[in-house]
Amino acid sequence: MKSLFSETDPSNALRNLVAASCYPDPDIASYAKQIEMTRVAWSKKLALSDADWVEVNEWAHLPNHLRNGDDFFVKDRQAPWSTYSPMDQFGLLNKDMGGIDVAYITDAFGAKLSMLGRLAYVRTCMARGNQDDGPVAFAMCATDATGLDMTKIAAEIAADKKYEVYDRMAARLVAYETIGKLPQFRTDAQAFRTKDPAYDKMFELAEQARKQWATVDAKNVALASDLDDAQSSGSRKASQGCMPRVEAAWKAAVEAVPVKKMAEIHGVPGNTFLQQLVPLVIAQPSGYLAALSLNVCAKLENKTDALTRVIGAALERWPGFRGPRTGAQTAILTAGLQLDQRDAEIAFPALSRGWIEGDNNVETTGLGAITSVKVEGEKAIVTFAKQKVRQTRCVKGHSTNRVQRIMDNGQFVYEYQCDKYVDETIEVPPSPPLKVFAKYATGLSAGMTVAITDDVVAVAYPKNSTTPSLVAGVAVK
Repeated sequence: MKSLFSETDPSNALRNLVAASCYPDPDIASYAKQIEMTRVAWSKKLALSDADWVEVNEWAHLPNHLRNGDDFFVKDRQAPWSTYSPMDQFGLLNKDMGGIDVAYITDAFGAKLSMLGRLAYVRTCMARGNQDDGPVAFAMCATDATGLDMTKIAAEIAADKKYEVYDRMAARLVAYETIGKLPQFRTDAQAFRTKDPAYDKMFELAEQARKQWATVDAKNVALASDLDDAQSSGSRKASQGCMPRVEAAWKAAVEAVPVKKMAEIHGVPGNTFLQQLVPLVIAQPSGYLAALSLNVCAKLENKTDALTRVIGAALERWPGFRGPRTGAQTAILTAGLQLDQRDAEIAFPALSRGWIEGDNNVETTGLGAITSVKVEGEKAIVTFAKQKVRQTRCVKGHSTNRVQRIMDNGQFVYEYQCDKYVDETIEVPPSPPLKVFAKYATGLSAGMTVAITDDVVAVAYPKNSTTPSLVAGVAVK
């Protein structure tokens, strides 16, 4: 009895309360009032109703291995993410099980993110406190941590009856444990902010990213959610007909990039026009969501090409803008922050997004003025003429400390700013006729200068112009 009244571990306290209440001994009759007061106190801590105590009683009688586990799996992993119940969300995100990208999936739940889902995300975030990427992780989840509510969590558990009692009790105990650690979390977060101005700036950037997320085009968010559902469920029907939608979103995203920026791109071996274009598009939320949706749709519908592969390679290690949390990581990554300690580097949470597919193994296979374009079904044959080409080339420049993209091997590519350009005329030998997807050849005409990457017309310039008029299948001006 003395240990019961002073017990701080909820698992032990609940089992002892069940024993004392359901199997009373005459010797403890005098403790009846104190036992009830203790039960009421734990009811308040865990937000337990009288009906919930029926489950506590059932749980207390289970074998030890079922009572002490807090790992459980989602009932139906092939259900679309948008249909996940609060307990499903908790089961998927809890303790980062299966190596999933918890920040991305938490963002993907969007407005349907439950309190239990948020709880699981915060728990995995807290676990990063002693890791090198702790400061970034804490900045990403700080707002979620402040919003945890035990009463709302208990209500979600009570409403979700498809899970077994030991899973439901595990969620209650994890909630109590995690919320109990919030004061220490706040202390640790403040310690990070005090340690270095760069860490303090991370928390500010994360807060700004959450506010900015509210302004993102809802249509692009809905499109990404539909494709997330299609890939998470594995349903052919769910992705059927997705190409027109994602191509329209891609068109709008490319059109949003200033033509002046695209005119500054000069493809070189190992860094083609497409490889330089994609980072410009995915640098903004709507562009990222459009590119992501195009890549996933192409993969699901077996319609990949050089563009979707380059997009996939750019997205594999790019946190992007799936929601406010990944947006916060991107804001921190691209802010050019430097720690005060010269030999110290900022570490970022690893990304694990197996549904994104791509590679950078592409090359410019055709370059020069074209003489004709002949469409044959889904493909078009482009023929070239021998000519002299006027081009602008950078001869002097410098790299900044701002990350522009991340290679598939994890290497950072920093923004390069040109300080001096030269205009020159080069003689381009005619490329052999090339087959490309016809959708990328729309708008081409004789006399235009193009750069073709594998099966995609990456860029086309009007005659005697260095400003593109067609970029990756999109007319720009």
